[in-house]
Amino acid sequence: MTELLPVRRGRMAGTGDWQSQYRALSMSAEEAAALVRDGDVVSMTSSASLPVALDQALAAHLQRINGHIELNTLDSPRSMALLQPDCIPHVAYHANFFFDERYLQDQGNIHFVPTNLSKTGDWMCARHPRVAILTCSPPNEEGWMSRSVWGAMQSREMLEQCETVIVEVNARLPFCCSDGEAHMLFHVSEADAIVERDGAILESPSPEADETDRIIAGYIAEMVQDGSCVQFGLGGLANAVGQCLAYAGKKDLGVQSEVLSSCLIELIEKGVVNNSRKQTCRGRAAGTYFVGDRKLYDFVRQNPLFCQKEIAWTNDPRNIARNDRVVSINNAMEIDLTGQVNAETIGARQYSGTGGQLEWVLGSQWSKDGKSIIAIRSCYRDRNGELHSKIRPLLTPGSIVTTPRTCVQYVVTEYGVADLRYKSLSERARALTAIAHPDFRGELARAARL
Repeated sequence: MTELLPVRRGRMAGTGDWQSQYRALSMSAEEAAALVRDGDVVSMTSSASLPVALDQALAAHLQRINGHIELNTLDSPRSMALLQPDCIPHVAYHANFFFDERYLQDQGNIHFVPTNLSKTGDWMCARHPRVAILTCSPPNEEGWMSRSVWGAMQSREMLEQCETVIVEVNARLPFCCSDGEAHMLFHVSEADAIVERDGAILESPSPEADETDRIIAGYIAEMVQDGSCVQFGLGGLANAVGQCLAYAGKKDLGVQSEVLSSCLIELIEKGVVNNSRKQTCRGRAAGTYFVGDRKLYDFVRQNPLFCQKEIAWTNDPRNIARNDRVVSINNAMEIDLTGQVNAETIGARQYSGTGGQLEWVLGSQWSKDGKSIIAIRSCYRDRNGELHSKIRPLLTPGSIVTTPRTCVQYVVTEYGVADLRYKSLSERARALTAIAHPDFRGELARAARL
């Protein structure tokens, strides 16, 4: 690992070695929660890196003092104490990507912040938090703690500007390898308080791919050349793409992705992914979030074949484009016949977020011989069993355009591949109609006057 130097000066910095500092900084969750004041802006990690003890202690602290905070985070589980009904008067919750938050937005204290995912740290900086709460792995022999599987939402710049940084050290979090610019390590001497916990880590088992996923994945795998640098998404489709690539005879694939998921294990073990032809982080899979189950967490623990980076680095289109033959794979909720992509709302209701889709669409196309792929099922069934096309003449009223039509290249459904780049409106409509579900092709052709 490249030698790193602590930047932020924590409460005990400069007083003895890091082990003595660690002991001096250690306190109970209740004592640490009391460092948060009424009116504070607070940044907190979540998902698999949710600081469970501090979450519960802070919820109780706010109710006890009748205090109120602004909380900036994303992907918080519904079990989070600060999201419970008794905390509604005490917490204004801000997120730039919804997962379980989508089910809670009618509470009235859940607010969506439209940003590209790489700007998460900048958004948090702009809110001027006084307190940051993060979860880390236990320190290594040099006193560095890994911000681990889901710690990248907080940029180092944001942590350095905070007056108080509280760290919950979870003995079960894996130490993830990271070095160089935009690294994901935090030194004991940079902390102001440490709370120890030995608790279960939230796991996100990958859903099984179905036949539609496998068909779409087959088209995508055919588009991946030897030596490509691949960005994966989440879910059954990502697993299906991984399985196709593992048995398709591909060679020397690389990975740079905001999400590193369980599908990588087989690809690396089989030697399909060896990262040997990348221009950045050569020999290592670079990414930000590890999303999977215990098998993935154990696989990445101190594994030098990975290099974890902050989201601002991973998703910067300029960094993406530094690699040749980047293939980005992103999902969508619907697409219209001009090529506009909605990947985040159901009508006007926020469902997920802008995420990194546009960043990867741009970065992959800026890459030498790169390809941007939007993968979408051709249709879906509503609660009443009625079939609807996901390729529409126009987006559903109120829908957000996540990726504009000017940036879309390939669109893949289970019925084939449409290349939209540099095509006229009528050519786009014809290409998208051809990969729509057969039941809707006539309707789409009439709408486009083909």
